Amino acid sequence: MKKLYSLFLLLFAGVVMASANGAVKLSLNPDMLNKAVIGADRFASKVQKAPAARADGDAADEPADEQWTLLGTGRFTDDIMSALTPLESQTWDVEIYESATTPGYYRVENPYGNGNCPYFDAFDSCDIFLHAENPDAVWVEYVELKDIDFGLMEGEYCPAYFCDYAGYYINLGYFRPEEAVSMGMASGKLLGGNFTFGVGEVFLDFPLFGNGDQFAVNLSGLLRVSLPGAKDFSFGVQPGDICTDSSLSVAYSAGEDIAEVKYGLFSGMRSFEKKDEKLFQEVLAKGSVATGGVVTVSPEYGMNTLALAALTADGDIVGREIVYCFGQQENADEWKTIGKAEYSEDVFSSIWPDEMSNVVYQVDVQESITTPGRYRLVDLYGPAYPEYQLLVNDGNIPEGHNHSHYVVIDATNPERVTIEGSPIGVEFDGTQLILFSEGWHSIQTGANLNDPGVLDGFGTLKNGKITFLGGAINLYMPGSAMYRGNINHKFYIQLPETDSVADVVAGTDAPVYYNVSGLRVDSPSVPGVYVKVQDGKATKVYVK
Repeated sequence: MKKLYSLFLLLFAGVVMASANGAVKLSLNPDMLNKAVIGADRFASKVQKAPAARADGDAADEPADEQWTLLGTGRFTDDIMSALTPLESQTWDVEIYESATTPGYYRVENPYGNGNCPYFDAFDSCDIFLHAENPDAVWVEYVELKDIDFGLMEGEYCPAYFCDYAGYYINLGYFRPEEAVSMGMASGKLLGGNFTFGVGEVFLDFPLFGNGDQFAVNLSGLLRVSLPGAKDFSFGVQPGDICTDSSLSVAYSAGEDIAEVKYGLFSGMRSFEKKDEKLFQEVLAKGSVATGGVVTVSPEYGMNTLALAALTADGDIVGREIVYCFGQQENADEWKTIGKAEYSEDVFSSIWPDEMSNVVYQVDVQESITTPGRYRLVDLYGPAYPEYQLLVNDGNIPEGHNHSHYVVIDATNPERVTIEGSPIGVEFDGTQLILFSEGWHSIQTGANLNDPGVLDGFGTLKNGKITFLGGAINLYMPGSAMYRGNINHKFYIQLPETDSVADVVAGTDAPVYYNVSGLRVDSPSVPGVYVKVQDGKATKVYVK
């Protein structure tokens, strides 16, 4: 399926090509992109009151009298193109200038067209302007990525502008720079000669497309500008396996100027965001110190979050990584085999319809002894899967796994069935896939379960058959993408006949508690974080 993955990427994101007007052209499907949130709650009230001195959508020109001093050759790491296209993030040389009259005001010369950029040949695109007068609140000016056509308007060039919230509103004349910075709109920081930016807090603005749509970039947090002589704060992980019946090791690499790496292992899905401050403060306060470039952990049964933080000598976090990992212990004394379930596959067949067809087959199923109504499917995409040999032939079955892969289903409430985050023993380009339902994710994130849109993410159990609405099944590739299955509405799980199947909807008056792994508990007595569901609302509960 490696070839299928590449095919899918090309279908939604296209390839680099030359357009009729001479611009570098890309082909994007906006339905697959992450829209930026303009006018977020923290800004909305002030934006509405502010005067719109400029509202033409044009970027401000570089001041004619600005004098620049060449600092030398720095480095530019992309997460703009790589956030919107199948192009992988790369780093290349750029010339960087500083204002002769305004210290902390920088110009990155033509990063995408300077001839060093591995994506494109040399051409005249644009400079990027960074305001680091306050190094803890760096903002990005609104500039057009000239002659880069993202193909959003067929036969017509659609300009794209790059900026952050501060640059966007300053350009429109809503705020002066000091006002935008004081409101927290600035997206970046300058530390050790390196500019870094918040995940998803910079974006491309397409004022002529749709309703003036914006698409978030820097989704992997890789966007970086390094001044000449900057410190080496590079940091990354190579997770390898994400599931084990005992322990697993995660390799990391740290630049020479990183003083220490700390890590912590937490139950459940703690965050999709590498910026999660609360999570990383826990790592700083209670985490262990990593040594030797490898972290070895023993995840408990179910989903776990491994968070790693790279620190400077002063204790500042300059690198964050999150790895989801799974304990796949047999736990035979807690589960009983109840026969075979009939599974109608509509995950792969929805995402790769040209290559994978809907198939129905039998798979072993077990039920929890302690919590009737919780099931786990054994090796759902193992040898019983009719397309298994195709996965093997394409190298998509991880080698060296000596354990089963369990897909866990909570049907204790037949009206709100969830599929918990589960590895399925399949990988693409070294990234192992995680399957879960939208309702489970809503519980993890404390969403309002009274919201009809949220409720649509749950499945139902009726007459032993579990079904979900179209699109309510997620296939997650950590660090890459999340895709929706069951688009063809053919997904179902028919359980074998058993007296223990719950057919009565649980009452909504009494609260129901789940731990952060999504497992239901009688009462939150052990210290930790829990999710309480009552009267259709999920809230987090902290027990000390």
